[in-house]
Amino acid sequence: MPPLLASLLAFLPLPPAIAAPVAAQGGALRIYGMDSKPVSYREDGQPAGLAVDVARHIQQRLGRSDPIEIIPWARANTVANAQPNVMLLSIVRTPQRAQRLLFVGPIFMAYISAFAVKERAAEIRAMGEGIYKLRSGARRGSIFVERARGHGYNLTDEPVSSEAAARMLMLRRFDLWFDGEEIVGPALEQAGYARADVELVKQLSLEEVYFAFSNGTAPATVQAWDSALRDMKRDGSFQKIYRKWLPHYPLPADARAAESRKP
Repeated sequence: MPPLLASLLAFLPLPPAIAAPVAAQGGALRIYGMDSKPVSYREDGQPAGLAVDVARHIQQRLGRSDPIEIIPWARANTVANAQPNVMLLSIVRTPQRAQRLLFVGPIFMAYISAFAVKERAAEIRAMGEGIYKLRSGARRGSIFVERARGHGYNLTDEPVSSEAAARMLMLRRFDLWFDGEEIVGPALEQAGYARADVELVKQLSLEEVYFAFSNGTAPATVQAWDSALRDMKRDGSFQKIYRKWLPHYPLPADARAAESRKP
């Protein structure tokens, strides 16, 4: 084959059926999820959740067995910013993050919202512009912090986890808690409370959530994960996993479209 033609072919995407073999995919991945039930969390000491199940299914298709760890978000994000071959199980894509991470997905939709204790919810909803002066909290380093501040809220506390944020809200350490609607119920239960103890005050945004790979990760690795996830959406295995964990939430748009095309 002429050298020029070989060089050009090297940049063409591989079809799913001949996705890059394990050796070509680069070194071992460090896969990190945060304690964010039902997306990723520990159950009986083992990783579990929507993102974990999808990642494991993709690993089976690719012949990989890289371990999955559940660690604090701030730590996972720090490692991903500094080192190659790091994969984050769930992250919202933003222009700033796109400069340092490679995204595959989406895997679900996050409804970022403000919550208050039930007894104060009606009062807070009626405050008008005064709501922006209230003390509020969101998980440290998360998209919830970014969106709350971007909307002009007075973010005074950044607890290390959603569970800690739930506890602080219930103890009246702050008045508003910003988090994903799919996460709030499990976080309250982990903190010893019930979903009915809080009410949604305002929905801020709807965000697509992705897998993300750190800069320096082999392009073949990212491409292989992307192809495998697309295949899962085409054959329905993604939708089955999704509905197991988020039965009351709509599928990502591409998964809905793939499902509608099935005979």
